[in-house]
Amino acid sequence: MENMADKLDEFLWEMGLKTIRELETERGIMASGREEIYGCIFGRDSLLTSLSLLRIYHKDTEWRFLPLVKKVLENMALLQGKEVNIENGEEPGKCIHEFRTAGHEHLTKNAEKPWHTHTDDSLRNYDSVDSTPLFLMAIHAYWRASGDKDFMRAILPHARAALDWLLNRGDTNGDGFIDYRFHPERLSGGLVVQSWMDSGASIFYEHGESQPPYPIAPVEVQAYAYVVLRQWSDFFSTRQNEETWRDTAYAETLKARADDLKTRFNKAFILHRGNAKYSLAYALDGNGTPLTSARSSMGHCLWAVHRNTGVYGEQTAPDGIIDQKYIEPLVRRLLARDLFLPRAGIRTLSSRSSHFAPGSYHNGSVWPHDTAMLAEGLENFGFKEEAVRVRKALLRAYMHFKTPLELFAYSKGRYCEYKDASGRGACRKQAWSAGSLLTTLDILQSSDPASS
Repeated sequence: MENMADKLDEFLWEMGLKTIRELETERGIMASGREEIYGCIFGRDSLLTSLSLLRIYHKDTEWRFLPLVKKVLENMALLQGKEVNIENGEEPGKCIHEFRTAGHEHLTKNAEKPWHTHTDDSLRNYDSVDSTPLFLMAIHAYWRASGDKDFMRAILPHARAALDWLLNRGDTNGDGFIDYRFHPERLSGGLVVQSWMDSGASIFYEHGESQPPYPIAPVEVQAYAYVVLRQWSDFFSTRQNEETWRDTAYAETLKARADDLKTRFNKAFILHRGNAKYSLAYALDGNGTPLTSARSSMGHCLWAVHRNTGVYGEQTAPDGIIDQKYIEPLVRRLLARDLFLPRAGIRTLSSRSSHFAPGSYHNGSVWPHDTAMLAEGLENFGFKEEAVRVRKALLRAYMHFKTPLELFAYSKGRYCEYKDASGRGACRKQAWSAGSLLTTLDILQSSDPASS
């Protein structure tokens, strides 16, 4: 049995590695296979994949992961927003959402409302509110892994530009939260929902038919923003860094914004359910009204953490956006039967929701990278046994489909292929799913050798 388990782990590991290699390009890594609909560069996909690879780069004997992540980050810097353009969502310092040099006719020519094209006829779309903080997280993680000072010198102006976007443009209504909106004067097409669950059906009130008004402040984006504000505050105040990098006034500005964001978050996003039970709103609408349906994106708030380095080099307890008293109740909520499937992973939406549909894109389906992030979040706060349960559930799904696919459905005890209204299925090779497979295997093997 042990040899069989080892062979299965080896098969899955090679499957993940092979996918990463196939998706690598001169510009970094594509979101999905070249022949698939997302066979191009996506900011959030590239960056979350990079963060997965950085977690396990020590396992790569050829040191392929670090050069790949460096390439991703350098390309993100080249594509970073430089001006305000309401037609594609571009703003100074903002990170790219989608970049295609060709093969974009389904969006730019054949769509009901064509998307904007760049002067070189490429598609450069910035309709993503989370790519910018993820860019900053990935730069920081690469720096800690590599110690590459030449890289940091070159990328630092882009990091400052991204931080300035968070400070000065990311909050469009002045309520203290990072949000997004679709400009009312925009003539070109684009994404009306700009968080990772970016389908139009994913934003709704649990009760009522009206559409939540802009701007929308997604829960997970606040967690990402908090972490990068703390990380880069430490970076700009750390004496061990080059003297020219230190900026104590800027560091204090970042820390103050982080502290304010955390205070506001724990007042606005925490949902009290009675008897010491809590959940998180998955977003706030433009009026500050919480969108209350239970979603897997709550788990990203456990995944996104900052760790200070102590006086003697030790790492302190993880610091995330959620106050400590809410952590354990949130863990219980995420692992409840309406969200967690012991043989598959975590649903994107509670089965108790009036909008639940297990075969939908974001309203009840399972996304492997999303489940893997939850598992890492559980481990961050000491819930190791729970994290193993979630990872084992996810591995069952990988073994069933035998590919790091984009998403799948699980209903009535069965795995089901996702199909949209036109019959298109999920992408069979997805970068962040492959990265999540590798981290899931690595962490399970190191924490529980008999886990398979």
